[in-house]
This record gives sequence, C-alpha cells and structure tokens, in this order.
Amino acid sequence: MKSNNHSQQNFRRDGFLGLTGRKVSLSDHYEKKLEDLEDNVRMKQNLLAGEEVPAAFVSFKSRLGAAVALHIQQGVNPTEWVTEQAPEPRDVHWAFFSASFIKRWIFKLVVPVACFALIVLYLIPVVIVQGLANLEQLETWFPFLKGILSLTVVSQVITGYLPSLILQLFMFFVPPIMLTFSAIQGYISRSQIERSACSKMLWFIIWNVFFANVLSGSALYEVNVFLEPKNIPRVLAEAVPGQASFFISYVVTSGWTKLSSELFRLIPLVCSFWKRLFSRKDGNEFEVPSLPYYNDIPTILFFGLLGITYFFLAPLILPFLLVYFCLGYIIFRNQLLNVYAPKYETNGKFWPIVHNSTVFSLILMHIIAFGIFGLKKLPLASTLLIPLPVLTLIFNAYCQNRFLPLFKAYPTECLVKQDRKEQNEAGMTEFYDKLVTAYQDPALMPVQYARNTDRDTSPLLHSTEV
Repeated sequence: MKSNNHSQQNFRRDGFLGLTGRKVSLSDHYEKKLEDLEDNVRMKQNLLAGEEVPAAFVSFKSRLGAAVALHIQQGVNPTEWVTEQAPEPRDVHWAFFSASFIKRWIFKLVVPVACFALIVLYLIPVVIVQGLANLEQLETWFPFLKGILSLTVVSQVITGYLPSLILQLFMFFVPPIMLTFSAIQGYISRSQIERSACSKMLWFIIWNVFFANVLSGSALYEVNVFLEPKNIPRVLAEAVPGQASFFISYVVTSGWTKLSSELFRLIPLVCSFWKRLFSRKDGNEFEVPSLPYYNDIPTILFFGLLGITYFFLAPLILPFLLVYFCLGYIIFRNQLLNVYAPKYETNGKFWPIVHNSTVFSLILMHIIAFGIFGLKKLPLASTLLIPLPVLTLIFNAYCQNRFLPLFKAYPTECLVKQDRKEQNEAGMTEFYDKLVTAYQDPALMPVQYARNTDRDTSPLLHSTEV
C-alpha cells in the first residue's frame, strides 16, 4: 500500500490541470523542463555575448595611464564619450551599466522631483505628530476625547512618547525608498548609490524631523521662513526651545530603541527563518549582511545636530545623547567586528557627508544663538558671536580645498610611486590575467544543472554546481 502511494506521486497527467491526458513521469517531466530552460539561457547568453553594448570596462597597465584617460575629454561631443572611474568588481551595479547619457540625465532630473514629492507627502504624519504633542490642538480636532485627555497618565503618554513613536514608524519606510531613488539615478556602483541615498536621507531627516516639527506650520509657511533671511534667527529662536521635550523623547524612542534592535536584529532573524522555511535553496547557505550606511549614518549625524543646537538651549538632552553615542560605539563595534562583512570598500567616501553635516549644524547653532540674544536684547553677546560663523565658514573653505580633492581623485604622485613599486613584481602577470574575467556580468555566467545517472536517489539540481 505504501509503495503504491509512492508510485502514484511519481506520475501525473500532462493534460489540463493534470486531470486529463496521458500519464508521464514527474522526474522525466521536470528534467525535460530543466533542459529546455538551460538551452534558453545559453541561447540568450550567446546573443548577449555577441551583442555590442555602448559601454565597457577598459584596463590599463599603469595607474597613471588610467588617470590620464579618465580626466581628459575623449571626444568633441562630451555626451558621446563619457568616462568614469571603474568600481571594484563586487561593487558594480549592472542595471545601469549600459545606460545612455541622456537616460541617466533624465533620471537625475526626475529623482529630485520625486524626493520633493515624498517630502511634501511626509508632512501629513508630521502634522499628526504635532497635533498629538499639543493637547489643545488635539482637543479641537476631537472634542469627544476631552475627558480622556484630562487624565494625567494619558496626557503624558500621548504628548511624551506617542508622537515620536508614530514619527519613527513612518520613518521606517523612508530609507528603502531613498535607496530606490538613488538606484535609478544611473550610478554604476553600489557605493555611489548608498552615498547618494545617505545624502538624501540626511537632508530628509533634517527637514521633516527637525524643521517641520520646530516650525509647526504648513509647508508654505516653512518655505516662506527661509525666503526671508532676516527673520530666520528670530523664528528659530522662538520655535526651537519649545520642541526640546519632543526631541528628548525622540532620542529615547528612536535612538535607544534602534540601538537595541540593532543588537538583537529581530527583523533579520524572522526574515532568515522565513526564507529557510519557504525558500528552495539549501538551508545551510547563509549570506553575511553588510552595514546599511545609508540608514545608520544619517541617524547618527541627526543626533549630532540635536546635540549641537540644543546644548545651550536645553542641556537636559545631552545625557540622553551621551548614552546613545556610548551605546552606539559599543554595539556597532561589536557588529562591525563580528556580524557585518563589507560588500565593498568605502575608501572614506562618506566622510565629506559627515563634514558637511557638522558644518551645517554649527552654522545652524550660530543662527539660533543670534536669535536668542536678539530676543533677550543682548547686543554685546550678539556682537561677540559674529566671528564664530565666519571662522566656521573659513575652516570649511580650507577643508574643501585641502582635503575634498583627495576624495574625488588620486594624486599623481601616489600613482607614479605605486606604478614604480609594482613594475618589477612577479605577481603582476597573474594579476593581469585575472583582470580579464574580473568584470563579468552575472547574466553571462555559465548556468548548468547536473544530469544525474541515478535519477531515483539524486536531486535534479545541486546548489554547488550553479
């Protein structure tokens, strides 16, 4: 009886929904499908291999030669021949490798419009958060809740923790969206995509979490504030101190909670179990995660902005930030050493973002201080504060001229020294041989399955041979 059931499961009918037609062996049926699939893949790969594409990786035998070819204009029409530095092989984003100059230019115009639309759309949850933080406004919206809101415990929970919690829940969906926007801008490397997403995410947080909550008005009002520069210090001096309690609770609910979730990694754990249960791949396979720079760096820089702008307005926020940064150092040190594995070398390319954010935070702090001293009618303090933003801008200009060029291109002096050093090394010939196959599109990688002789015991597919 048991053998009969097993034999019934090995056959099916090849007609409609497996109910009609002749009986066929399932192993023969699926093996034939795999053979057809392999033939189709090979045919497509042959077509792609013989097809000319408007892009290619070009290798040079010296770093100096590559640098010269990179930084000079190749043709009369600057849009016909476009050169850029090749990323390392594992960093290549193949989706836009063959994209034309016009296509990439169009996407670079479309993405900022989409980011602006997302910022405007995100003002909806910000308005909800502002209403929860203001009980009088909440009672105006919902008069029937007046009796419940009069309870001390309810009012403390609603005004203290609920606004920042709601804001954090909405922020959960923003990083993947920003990463998608950056991916369609036409970058050819994952590192460029993550740097672009990091910048978008940082300014999104600064505008929608800081300014939108501080100014507590419509989008038109927020824009009008910055269109009248002389009123900016006064408006910020009046508005920023009033949101100190909100940002303290935001540090606790967002910063501390995010660090604890980073330590336990519950969501990746659930996703891993889900993949093991429903994925057809070998359960022993495990992909080592990489640090999401585009998500973590903007959060850290935003908390740095809060510390710089509030240290003289509401010093009570400093202990909460100190706990956050100390825990962050301990937790991320462990994660970087024992959990994460880099998918590419960053080469310090995120440091200009950190520098620009720090300078912006200092200038913003100076502007708020001007407004505070103006409201308190302290002309001497305002006069003594004038050199600070001037010195900050001078320091920023010095760093832009002295250090920023090193992040954009390698100096010729270092390239020549490295070329001379490797000129007579024995391993360079082997390196050139490996370079031929280093940049290979995954779509052109050979795919084949094992044709098994013992079809009763061996699987059709072996993960180690794909």
